[in-house]
Amino acid sequence: MKILHYVNEANLAWGRPWVQLLLRLEEMGLRNIVLCPSGGTLGRLLEEYSVSHFYSGALFSWFPPFCKGVGNAIEKIRPDVLHTRLSSAALIGGYWGKRLGVPVISTIDKYPRKKYYRNADVIVGCSTAVSTHMEKVGFPADRIVTIHNPVDCDFYHRSSEERNRMRNTAGVSEDEIVFLGLGRFVDWKAFDILIEACARISKTAKWRLWLVGDGPEHEKLKRLVGEHALEDRTSFWGYASDVRPFLWGADFFVQPSNKPEGFSLALLEAMAAGLPAAATKIGGTLDILDGGGVFPCKPDDVEGLRAILENFLSLSKEERDALGRDSVKSSSRFSVQAIAKQYLELYGACSVE
Repeated sequence: MKILHYVNEANLAWGRPWVQLLLRLEEMGLRNIVLCPSGGTLGRLLEEYSVSHFYSGALFSWFPPFCKGVGNAIEKIRPDVLHTRLSSAALIGGYWGKRLGVPVISTIDKYPRKKYYRNADVIVGCSTAVSTHMEKVGFPADRIVTIHNPVDCDFYHRSSEERNRMRNTAGVSEDEIVFLGLGRFVDWKAFDILIEACARISKTAKWRLWLVGDGPEHEKLKRLVGEHALEDRTSFWGYASDVRPFLWGADFFVQPSNKPEGFSLALLEAMAAGLPAAATKIGGTLDILDGGGVFPCKPDDVEGLRAILENFLSLSKEERDALGRDSVKSSSRFSVQAIAKQYLELYGACSVE
């Protein structure tokens, strides 16, 4: 079976786990071909992993008939199924798939409007929350399935050597607890809530805060750290293309988002790396919370988050390690092997129809 994966974006934050999923599908007997714009990180990843791909831009993504390069590629490749990611690819791919008689599956990672997906035969929500949203905006329930985004658990398996190297680089002693926040610095990610919660922790406790990422809130967050005199405890590491050293060097992950995530890959990666975590109980994160290893908290609840962090600081090393094992076990529900199997079944059903 031949699957054409179409993404109208050259740079993807979730590019590596997605390519890892494609590789697993190849092992299961599928032939995968990716169609995407050139000149970005995605193309380099596809070349790194030797995934078959073609480059095609879409200057007029708002008007699919003008995107003839996409149509020509579909006609040339003649896939059994066209699988799109992101809204503009769904709009363009849906138009050309319907025109050329190719079944179209569209995976959705956020909470978009229905109009982009009007020609999709099947919608795949990356979480229960996203699937529910698509049903509420009017997409037929019998054409919606939920398949979570995957994590390659082996890829994130903790390296003790890298942990020691990372902590030595940061000047962190083994008896200090490192809290980690990771993601784009935008207001709804609510890293200010994490900083405020840390500011209320007992000054005698041994802890550090690592913030990995960048974005428009960067200077605001640095000012907030200064206002609370947390400069000696806080490190801003900037954007990281490979987050594993930070995950391995840290002890506890925090996702404080105050708006619904589609499905948090950052949280899942942290769990696969053996980190216990705190996460707000909204959106796609709810699908992750019921497996253990994650402490749920309310959005914008500074005091509630402080209590979780101080509770973790009070635990013994054995108790913290046990929580880490719970996280790893919980993340395995979303392993790349399990998710690939679900997609394999979906592709088979769509190609038969």
